[in-house]
Amino acid sequence: MDTDIRPVVGPQVWRGADMADRTDWVHTLPQGALGDLDGVVRDASARNLTPSDFDFEATDIPALKFALIPVIDALAHGSGVALVRGMSVERYSVDELKMALLVIGHHMGLVGPQEGNPKSIGEVRDVNPVDKSHYYHKGGPLPMHMDPVDVAGLLCIREAKRGGTSRIVSSIAVHNEILRERPDLMEILYRGYRQRRRDHRRNGGPKLTDYYCPVFADVGGDVVCNYLPRPILLTTQEELVEFTPLEKEALELLDQTAAREDLRLEMEFQPGDIQFVNNRHIMHGRADYEDHEEMERRRLLLRLWLTIPAWQKYPEYLPHSDAELMTEPA
Repeated sequence: MDTDIRPVVGPQVWRGADMADRTDWVHTLPQGALGDLDGVVRDASARNLTPSDFDFEATDIPALKFALIPVIDALAHGSGVALVRGMSVERYSVDELKMALLVIGHHMGLVGPQEGNPKSIGEVRDVNPVDKSHYYHKGGPLPMHMDPVDVAGLLCIREAKRGGTSRIVSSIAVHNEILRERPDLMEILYRGYRQRRRDHRRNGGPKLTDYYCPVFADVGGDVVCNYLPRPILLTTQEELVEFTPLEKEALELLDQTAAREDLRLEMEFQPGDIQFVNNRHIMHGRADYEDHEEMERRRLLLRLWLTIPAWQKYPEYLPHSDAELMTEPA
């Protein structure tokens, strides 16, 4: 056992029951900021702009930036989760909501790419039977994981017919529980696993990373979690590596601990809610759900990925900064 591994203390360590009784992580955008945002979106729509050609980085809304300061602070120095309310989604088209979310993201950090498109917004919904090429275009439950970016935001437009509760957990609380229960497995999780690279990113190179990607790591004195299940599991499914019994047990315990009811927080999204999570300290998942048959009525969330320039940069051996990995989106 590495004697340097210690339990983490701080506001990023919490249990779901405690968070459910708190309101400090819930924020409401003021009407002034919402009015300014509305003006920007309406102007872009009147000029027939789409999210792909809308120059959101040229926008400057001081009231919005000021209102988002406590949100960013909570993500960086608090619990790692923030729920932002106030948006009236029924007033806008999906494209207009994407433009609004791009503006919000711009006032928090740097908007990242999704689905191969730079600085874009993803649509999280079940598109069966049209296309299921992306993980987040499928229905059903999602296991606990993180996204390979500093902050992920989800704007709820429509809820499912039944179920689909968002689940989040302090990955640092998970870290402490595993350290307490099975300290012998922590060295494996800190060392990590080799991971499967994305086929279209390999450029003729090897399928496997030539290094181990830690699940838990110390980055500048901050213990962070980088848990992407799919690129780890693909290595054994494709018979590229073979787990030792302890390596397999460590992953199983990680999944079990992250899903524990006493640790996780279940969130019922309402239309207009925006959930932000710090992927360094939070894992998220989703309960199973029943959706509507009609595509236009199905559960729909818009996903924003953000890099926060002020945050400590990740070293190259962490998958957060490796675009070649087979990542597992939310």
